[in-house]
Amino acid sequence: MSDSKNKDFRSFVIFNVFMLTFFAVMLLIGTFNDEAIAKTLFSPDNIPVKFVTSLGVYPFFAMSVLFSGALFERVVHSKINKAVKITVCILIGLLATFVGFIGAGSLVDKDSLGNIFPELNRNIPVIIGLSVVSIFPLTYLGFSLAKKTDDRTLAKRIIYLLILLALSYASLQVLKNIFHRPRYRLAVLGYEGIGFVKWYTPFSGSQDLVEAFGIDAGEFRSFPSGHSILSMALVYILQSFAWFSPGLRNKRLLLGVLGFIFAVIIMFTRMILGAHYLSDVSAGAIIGALLALVYTVIQHRISVSVSM
Repeated sequence: MSDSKNKDFRSFVIFNVFMLTFFAVMLLIGTFNDEAIAKTLFSPDNIPVKFVTSLGVYPFFAMSVLFSGALFERVVHSKINKAVKITVCILIGLLATFVGFIGAGSLVDKDSLGNIFPELNRNIPVIIGLSVVSIFPLTYLGFSLAKKTDDRTLAKRIIYLLILLALSYASLQVLKNIFHRPRYRLAVLGYEGIGFVKWYTPFSGSQDLVEAFGIDAGEFRSFPSGHSILSMALVYILQSFAWFSPGLRNKRLLLGVLGFIFAVIIMFTRMILGAHYLSDVSAGAIIGALLALVYTVIQHRISVSVSM
């Protein structure tokens, strides 16, 4: 059993190294060719691409809610103090509600369905409605899946997963607020003082330009690509479903590859729409791949500790 786990671990490490190498090469290419590639791909009115890109980040939030539901089940059926159990369950419920609301908002914002149907963008009643119809089913599904497994390490596995997902979301927020890179679709509009900026050159004065021209502040958040970071999380989120189904345990690598393919498709849609440059999506994907590697190491250690 130990040899089998070590063999699987090596396979996942090789896969993670491949992803890191692939995106590092893409980042290097983008560093020297960002503007030319963006100009070639730019098709801002491509409706099918807009629909595809709308699916980019919602799975991240939806699956976070689902795994919160699974953690809720573990806590409910744990032997911890009743008062502590109630407190933790309330906190998990609040977390699922908050994440579900953010996810619903991401589905209808200006870079998703709100780009196709402007009346949906930041429409609070619509966001609340989507939250209401999605949070409970996702939480219940996670609860039901967890109830079917007797894995004693499930709670620990989910907690580490949720921590990595939180880190991925935090990383994009921090980095975007450091670089303030103008998106390509903004750079081509001809505003004075706004043009092509290399990813490694922090852009200053964005707030003044927002106020002067009435530009959405989000147009200065090109680097790194949030869609890339969050869609790459599917690489390890999909693998995590093997915790609930014995039939998926030998297909974890395939699930990771499917997550990788999904992320790459989303990255291309972001470039086609002029929301990001190649370096933006590559940098975001590198962050996602690094977190996938951390996930692989942590989950392997948990598995080894159980078999000892």
